[in-house]
Amino acid sequence: MQFAGKVGLVTGGGSGIGRATAVLLAKRGGAVVVADVNLAAGAATAGDIRNAGGRAEAVGCDVTRWEQVQAAMDHTVKTLGGLDVVVNCAGTMKGHLLEETPEAEWREMLDVNLTGAFLVTKAALRTLRERGGGAVVHIASRMAIRVKEGHGAYAAAKAGILQLTQMAALEGAPHRIRVNCVCPGIVDSPMTRGAYGQEAFDGWSRICPLGRAATPDDVAKAMLFLASDEAAFITGVNLAVDGGRTIL
Repeated sequence: MQFAGKVGLVTGGGSGIGRATAVLLAKRGGAVVVADVNLAAGAATAGDIRNAGGRAEAVGCDVTRWEQVQAAMDHTVKTLGGLDVVVNCAGTMKGHLLEETPEAEWREMLDVNLTGAFLVTKAALRTLRERGGGAVVHIASRMAIRVKEGHGAYAAAKAGILQLTQMAALEGAPHRIRVNCVCPGIVDSPMTRGAYGQEAFDGWSRICPLGRAATPDDVAKAMLFLASDEAAFITGVNLAVDGGRTIL
């Protein structure tokens, strides 16, 4: 996977999978804009990339706000000369039984995880079409395929990303735009550690065929494969990155 001469935009790039994806994209030769609702975190990722000899900029971006999403795309084109790859890692997680889920939590899960993916897709299709093509990759979740009690709002939002991905792949194909997503299981990231704690990681290690949780780098590599020229004939797919857990 080489990205020399290409420009990427990574949302949620301030931590976890997003940070790993931005760093790896730069290591593979790409220039990258790190977008995050937490501008300081995004700037830290971009600074680390520059300190390692890569090209990176940071921009604040709340993916639930159309004007901020479009501004991030425009900033990328203006500062780095174009846009070839959009990786949408922005997301949030909370969980309750459905009958105990506050309406505000339901709306937050859909707003950040699904509406955010829609807005990123909408802006990316417009921007990449002008470029003559490109690739978009989203994060869904294993819970979009196999549900877990107590995560109804999160699972519903992530399942929506699967159909959004297929529709965007269909509409983007005539313009040489590929759209895919990955479905991770438990990932050893700040978001999932905050949601589950160590006990859940230990339990996952016992039931996962490969015997461990994913690292952010595991997921980043899968996402960047789908964004790379090596996956030039792959579009509209959801790739499980869960150590084999989905097959059980």
